[in-house]
Formats: sequence, structure tokens, C-alpha cells
Amino acid sequence: SSIHVNAWFGTHDKLTMSRRFLAEAFEIDSDKDKHRIAYCGDSPNDAPMYGFFSNGIGVANIRPFVTMMKHLPRYVTVAEGGYGFAEFADAVLAARRRA
Repeated sequence: SSIHVNAWFGTHDKLTMSRRFLAEAFEIDSDKDKHRIAYCGDSPNDAPMYGFFSNGIGVANIRPFVTMMKHLPRYVTVAEGGYGFAEFADAVLAARRRA
């Protein structure tokens, strides 16, 4: 997205709530299955996700922020924004067809 504001009250964060969502909605144990989960993001607030999920993908517009991030994605797409996500999705679908 080009214009948005992230705000919340409390101690919630993206990683905690993603793990909760995986458990409650899909009965996925993220501790056990984190190596099977891919996460795609585009900003410094995604760093905790990259630190936990080893299959982290950053779309190309993350490049200017890497010096301020504690954890980096395993792979960065060539394209930015939605095109970068489409690049990632195409790679996943191609891998599934080969499997």
C-alpha cells in the first residue's frame, strides 16, 4: 500500500497475532511448523516475522530499510509492491507444479 497508518492499543504485534490466528483459525502449531510457513512482507515492522519464520520473503521496496532491521527476509523479490508479491506467488505455484 502506498498510504496507510498502522496503529493499535495494547501489546499486540504482528508475530503474536499471526501465531494466534494460525492456531485458532487453522489449528497450526507455528512452533512446530514454522519451517513450512512462508511470510511475505515489505517494511521494517515485518522484521520479527522474518526472525521467526525462516521462509521470509521481502518485496523489493524493503531494500532501503534493511539497515534498520534486526531480522531480514531470506529472499527479496526483484519487483516492488503487488508485483513483488505476484512474483513470490508465481514462484510458489511453479514449485507446487514441479512437486
